[in-house]
Amino acid sequence: MDVLRIWQDVPLRNPAFTGREALLRTLQKALDQRAKASVLPHALHGLGGVGKTQLAVEFAYRYAERYDVVWWIPAEHQTLVLQSLRDLGRRLGTPETANLQQSARLVLDALTHSSLRWLLIYDNANDPNDIANLIPTKGGHVILTSRNPTWSEIWDPIEVNVFERTESVALVQRRSPETPPESAEQLAARLGDLPLAIDQAASAQAATGMSVTEYLGHLDRYITELSPGQPATTRTLIAALLRLALDRLRAGTPAAAELLEMFASLGAEPISGALLRRGRDAQVSPALRSVLRNETALDRTIRQLSRFGLAKVDANKRIQVHRLFQLVLRDQLTPDATDRSRTNVHQVLASANPGYPVDDSTWALHAEIGPHVLPAGLVESPVADARRVVLDQSIYLRLTGDLEGARRLGETANEAWSKVENNPDLGPDGELTLLVGRHLAVSLRLLGFNERARTLAESVHQRFLNNPAFGPDHEFTLLAATEVAPCLRVAGLFGQALEMDTDTVNRTLREFGEEDQATLDAKSNRAVNLRMLSDFSTAQEIDSAVVETWQQNVSENDNRLLFAQTNLARDYYGLGRYAEALTLQERILPPFREQRGDKHPRVLLASRTMAITLRKVGRYADALAAAEEHHDATIDRYGPEHEHSLAAVMTLANSRRVTGDLDTARELAAEAVDRYQRVFGEDHPLSLAATVNFAIILRTLGERDLALDYDERSHTRMSAALGPAHGYTLCAASSLGNDLAAAGDVTAARRLSESTLATSRQYRGDSHPYTLACTVNAALDLIADNDEQAGRPLLDRAVADLARALGENHPECVAARAGNRIECDIEPPPT
Repeated sequence: MDVLRIWQDVPLRNPAFTGREALLRTLQKALDQRAKASVLPHALHGLGGVGKTQLAVEFAYRYAERYDVVWWIPAEHQTLVLQSLRDLGRRLGTPETANLQQSARLVLDALTHSSLRWLLIYDNANDPNDIANLIPTKGGHVILTSRNPTWSEIWDPIEVNVFERTESVALVQRRSPETPPESAEQLAARLGDLPLAIDQAASAQAATGMSVTEYLGHLDRYITELSPGQPATTRTLIAALLRLALDRLRAGTPAAAELLEMFASLGAEPISGALLRRGRDAQVSPALRSVLRNETALDRTIRQLSRFGLAKVDANKRIQVHRLFQLVLRDQLTPDATDRSRTNVHQVLASANPGYPVDDSTWALHAEIGPHVLPAGLVESPVADARRVVLDQSIYLRLTGDLEGARRLGETANEAWSKVENNPDLGPDGELTLLVGRHLAVSLRLLGFNERARTLAESVHQRFLNNPAFGPDHEFTLLAATEVAPCLRVAGLFGQALEMDTDTVNRTLREFGEEDQATLDAKSNRAVNLRMLSDFSTAQEIDSAVVETWQQNVSENDNRLLFAQTNLARDYYGLGRYAEALTLQERILPPFREQRGDKHPRVLLASRTMAITLRKVGRYADALAAAEEHHDATIDRYGPEHEHSLAAVMTLANSRRVTGDLDTARELAAEAVDRYQRVFGEDHPLSLAATVNFAIILRTLGERDLALDYDERSHTRMSAALGPAHGYTLCAASSLGNDLAAAGDVTAARRLSESTLATSRQYRGDSHPYTLACTVNAALDLIADNDEQAGRPLLDRAVADLARALGENHPECVAARAGNRIECDIEPPPT
């Protein structure tokens, strides 16, 4: 059975494609020899219009049987390339990540190593700095079209010149079969054999019913008006063609003229009739308004642009005007027409904007609007709803993984809007400025610009607080506060984050009530801080109440309930109730994965909880398999230096240690410590927690001096940062005690293990497995210090209690029974 070809977004084949046989053969040979080809206009025709894109389209159709994958990539903006590569990845089955740059790298790597025969066509790739690193290095064929001659310095170019005269005549007669050869040659000669000009002129001449002589007479008059006494340049020629067509449209179908004018203010990507129809209630110019409100009239108007050769319209009624036409339109429209064009575009895009970018059902429309946001000047628009499009786009880009695109757009808007005066929505304290600033802070944090994110998030929150239009209880202020807290957690300021989230919970509760999602989310955020502070008991009380509320309001497999239950399982883990945590995770993880997919951020968090809980109940082989799966999926989604990825590496290292693969565990832990310190700093609690785990592995390998050195520093810094009773500090103390015992310093080991046990009993409780581990270690230190009378009964009770908590055959019970010390590693909850 033949495999279906993967074919995406290649424009419709041009039935009037003419000639270019030699160029097509040259392109084929270039790909066979070098696998990459850049199709550029000849140096004399830098403005374009020579048919680069048409050549690539014809090549794709003519040689389609040579490829398993043919993928057309609009490449004028990096965001479009990233989105297209993401879509290709979905067809190829490559992992989709939270960062489009990471997704693109995975797709490019998959193509490089694929057995598939593939052709990627990057159309109108202007900036090598944006695009060069998004092109596969080997494995298939790449065609790139561009007006930028810089590409000729990177790849050997195939230059596309104007038509041969016979090709020009053939195209004229295809567009206008009634035209005699001598008249076709006359038209071609007057237009300099420029394919774009010939195609448009022949179409317009046929549409108006004029003879070639009559048409050229009108054209010459326009050229004279544009450049009196001067030779006509390509730009002048195109301007004259457009003016002639526009004047005819304004006289006969003014709505078509106004629709064409809009493309002076739009980006280069197509815009669909369906999107235009969504703007039917927009406050646009009268002629355009009448057709937007009548689907049949709109279709007729779109056909007029096609008949005049001014636009290409595909089977889905997507309209695309050649970039050269757009460029000349911008120069040639009168000030009044330019204002009308821009106003119409702003109003239509504002009206068509679906809003609600958090709802993925709106993403297709946001994707279509996106390429036009900056070219249309929506950031500076006087139309309030048009500026709202910019905000929605920044959120959409972040949610779909284009974090860099979201950052760039957010920074552009934030800078521009902050400078505006006398507008309540704008200025440094305006609503829209503050909202885009809040979402920009999220993008910055997710990109790892932690200090910038925190500074901006705190500034936005403070300005919401100080603005009398909002104040401390306004929902925007409360949402801004929810972004400050994670920035504080990332900075290791867990106590401050708890204070902020506690205040947010109280205000949200008053504002929205007990069962509103905003209140439940705020409570869940507060529980995150409590887990970071090792207060798992209070976190468990909060999360249990949140779960109960969701259970009363949604179905048992609702994603919000499943995530709340995942948080509860994490609390059980922190409390040492491993079996309960595992039972809950085993029940909720399958439906969670089924609904959200293996690599959804919340599913990944649940998967890590499953892996660490399996390890704590003694199912080491299962834990290792789960940790490996989680590690690979997390790295795929986030890249190597994201907080969740670092945690995944450490979880895998801990699993490798308990299964006896100490060399791999050491390598993984060393990598994690290095990256934690680079991303968060040496004294951050997460970096110190990773260092404690690394020391455990080093000690197990016999590298005792190095382990002791790490643990002494970690314990001191943990105590200073978090206090002596924090769970991380207690684990560091336990590890340091094991170092001292291994070094033969019996007195110091006994003193530390006894104080650690007392603190653990006070804060973790007598029956917590880590308290029991501390009890085992303290008992062994008593015995080593010749206090068998106190140590032996204590050890026997600890082993019996540990067996009740974990099971008789649990590896740690077996180890304790044999007189071996127990390690207390750290698996930090996510910030």
